[in-house]
Amino acid sequence: MGRKRSKKIDLKPWCWYCEREFEDEKVLIQHQKARHFKCHLCSKRLNTANGMVIHVAQVHKETVRVVPNAMRGRETTEVDIFGSLGVPEADKADYEMRKRGAVEPEQKRARQGEGGLVDADQLKWQLEQHRLAMQQQQYAPPAVRPPFGHAPPFGGPPAMYAPPRPPVPMAMPPRPPVMPMMPPMRPPM
Repeated sequence: MGRKRSKKIDLKPWCWYCEREFEDEKVLIQHQKARHFKCHLCSKRLNTANGMVIHVAQVHKETVRVVPNAMRGRETTEVDIFGSLGVPEADKADYEMRKRGAVEPEQKRARQGEGGLVDADQLKWQLEQHRLAMQQQQYAPPAVRPPFGHAPPFGGPPAMYAPPRPPVPMAMPPRPPVMPMMPPMRPPM
């Protein structure tokens, strides 16, 4: 008879902006500096979103309102996060519940639409509408294919395309410039 193993899941450090997991805190901080706190003008890596806002305002005289590469709803620069420090408690608890599987399937995070949360029935309806729209579109292949190497311009029908002209034969190469204090070059005889 063996002992029961606990089903405790050890949570790794994770990025609040994109919910990516990391092996340790140092790698998380490097990720945040490279993906979320990097100046888009001079590529300087800063420690926090607030530091990035201050840098861009003082050095480049511009304003930054969103954190780059952040999920929708988490692109605010007002939350001061460094690694795992500063993550809002509600988001931390929500992430832990989702990772541990404590949330019922019906209550799992619903997809965000432009009008708010989308339930399962509405999602099925949207999928059916998309399928119908895709079936109504007619994709016809081009009637005449141009020979290899002669493609029509993007989006244009083949009849409007004229093949390229042959290249003009080159004349003699131009003479090299004359350098001061050097006798001019004579052409070979």
